[in-house]
Amino acid sequence: MAYEDILYEVGDDGVATLTLNRPERMNALRPQTTTEMREVIADAKNNDAVRCLLITGAGRGFCAGDDFQAIFLAPERGSRQNARQIRRITHGDESLDDIFALEKPTVAAVNGAAVGYGMDLSLYCDIRIASENAKFGWYFTRRAVMGTVGGTFILRQLVGLSKAFELTLTGDLVDAQEAARIGLVSKVVPNDQLMDDARAMARKLASGAPLAQRAVKRAMHKGFQMDWRSLAEYQQSLGDVLWQTEDHMEGVNSFTEKREPHYKGR
Repeated sequence: MAYEDILYEVGDDGVATLTLNRPERMNALRPQTTTEMREVIADAKNNDAVRCLLITGAGRGFCAGDDFQAIFLAPERGSRQNARQIRRITHGDESLDDIFALEKPTVAAVNGAAVGYGMDLSLYCDIRIASENAKFGWYFTRRAVMGTVGGTFILRQLVGLSKAFELTLTGDLVDAQEAARIGLVSKVVPNDQLMDDARAMARKLASGAPLAQRAVKRAMHKGFQMDWRSLAEYQQSLGDVLWQTEDHMEGVNSFTEKREPHYKGR
């Protein structure tokens, strides 16, 4: 299916690539962008051919956050109620936090500026690989508005409470090297190497055991809410189920037979 604001491709290697495709607007989001992205994220969730979702941006930017003309300065914004509706479509009831909820692995290839909701979008992904041109900034407080749980919930898990407060309260911009230093991204690579490295990571994840990966993601997310003893009990129940799967035996047999495993998600 053809989209106006994004590109979406599912490869034979199990990697689905979602590219924000508004380079003339630095891939800023408008309600249509969000709608299209949610559609392909639903496909990634339900399509058995997809084992990993890779997200990047076309051109020089990853995502410049909200499109000012389409959201902040929209002619139909009018009343506060209309403004809230526009905001809800982009970041509220129909927001892209379903990327964070996706139980398949996700990788962000951050090729340039990821600011405002663009930064949150990168935070929703499990792994962030940044080009040397990448920059990150939680710009919401600069515009006197509130962001999403990307900054207030996920960011503090990555960089700690003090640094998360600094970044969210000031809206300061950090470059790729600083992002790596504080643990915001996994690594920084030359710009012309970014997609090769990101795809290599995505393919590695796509070749992994999908049921075990799903269980790990569930446990990671539960760990935000539980004490360690409760989490240990929860993980034990997931482990008991995995012990009975075909994939587990494939992992054992491939090791003893000295070959690469071929997981089927069963």
